Amino acid sequence: MSLIAWLDTSAQEERRMRELVALFSEPGTLDNLGIGQIRDGLADLLFPGISTVQTRARYLVLIPWTFQRAALRKSGAALVKAADREQREVLLALREAGHTQGLIGRVAGAAVRVLPSAIYWNALQTYRILRHDTRPQHLPQSRKGEANDDEMHDTSPWSTLPLPESFPADVTDQGFDLSVAEANWLRERIVVTCDSSLLAHLLSQPTMPDLDVDYLWHLDLESAPQELHDLVEDTELFSLALHGASLLYNLMVGEAYERQELTSVEAPAQRYRSELSQWSEQYWNHPLAPKWDRSRLWSRFPAISPRTRQFVETWIDGINDLGAGTPADSVDLRRLVSDREFQNKGAQSRLTNEKQLRLWQGASGASRLQFRWPQASQILSDISEGLNNAGA
Repeated sequence: MSLIAWLDTSAQEERRMRELVALFSEPGTLDNLGIGQIRDGLADLLFPGISTVQTRARYLVLIPWTFQRAALRKSGAALVKAADREQREVLLALREAGHTQGLIGRVAGAAVRVLPSAIYWNALQTYRILRHDTRPQHLPQSRKGEANDDEMHDTSPWSTLPLPESFPADVTDQGFDLSVAEANWLRERIVVTCDSSLLAHLLSQPTMPDLDVDYLWHLDLESAPQELHDLVEDTELFSLALHGASLLYNLMVGEAYERQELTSVEAPAQRYRSELSQWSEQYWNHPLAPKWDRSRLWSRFPAISPRTRQFVETWIDGINDLGAGTPADSVDLRRLVSDREFQNKGAQSRLTNEKQLRLWQGASGASRLQFRWPQASQILSDISEGLNNAGA
C-alpha cells in the first residue's frame, strides 16, 4: 500500500485505519459491544492528536523535516516518494545506531509498509505543525533555503523548528531524545492548540506529575480546572462500568467455548466468573459509580448513536438494579450483552459463529479501557525528559 493511497481519505478515516492496525495486537481495545464511539470520543477530548499506534514524541519533529527536505527537490506525488525515502533513511539510521525503543519499522526495516507520517499525520495537523488540512501530495515545492528562511516562514505549510543542515545524519547521535529546544517547541504547540485537554494541562504544569500510573485517573490533578476533573471522572466511571459488560461477554464466550469442548484455553468460564465477582466488588465499593449521573457524559456526545446510548444506559441501570450481586447469572444482562454483540458484529458474533469461537484465544476486549493513556504517557515522558535535558 503506498503512502498516497493510505492518506487519500478524510482525517477521521485515516485515524480509524491507523488504529485498526493496532487492534490485532491490543486485545483490550477490541470493540465487541459497540462502545468505541464513546471510548474514542473521550480519548480525543483527553489526548487530542494521540493514537494507539504512536510511539515517540520526536517523530513530530522528524517527520516535518523529511517532508521539508523532499520539498526542496520535488512536488506532488514525487514529493511524497522523496519523503518516503527520507523516512526510510532515518529509520535505518536509527536502527543501525541502536535507537530501537519505539522505532516504527524496527523489525521490517526499509520494507516497512506503514511509515511514521501515516501514523502521525493527524497529530501534525491537530497541533498545527502542519498548518493546513492537506494531503502529502498537495504540499508545495519550496526553493532552496526556504525551510530556514524567515521571510518565507508565513507561507510555508509547516510550523517547525529550523531544518538542521546535519539532518538526517544527526539522528544517529540524538535518536528519540528531544533537545530542550525541541521539547519546549512541542510543548508550546500542544498547549496552544489543545488548551482544554488533559494533554495540554499536564504539559502546562511547572512540574510534570508522576506519569507512572496504570490509568489516567490515578494522576495527581489537584491543580486541574473543574471541567477537566469532571471529564476525568466520567472517563473513569465509564471505564469501570463497561468493564463489567466486557467481562460478562467473555464469560459467555468462555461458556460457549467449553460447551463445544474446545480446550486450547484452560477453564475460561471459571476465570471470568471470578473476575466478574471481583469487578462487582470494585464497582460497589467505588464512592461514585453506583450513583453516577450520566447526563454530563451524554452532553459531550449529542450525536451518539441512540442504540449505543440505550445499551450503555440499560447496562448501568441493570447492574444498579441488581445490587451488589454479580451479573454473571442475570438472564436480562446476558440477553442484553448477547443482543448487543450480534447487533454490532452480525454473522461474525462469537456467540453464534462456531468458526469465530474456535479462533478465540481466551480474551476479547477483556481489559479495562485506557483511552490511549499508554501512548500519551510516553509522549509526555519524552517531552518532560527533553525539558530537563540540561546537557542538550
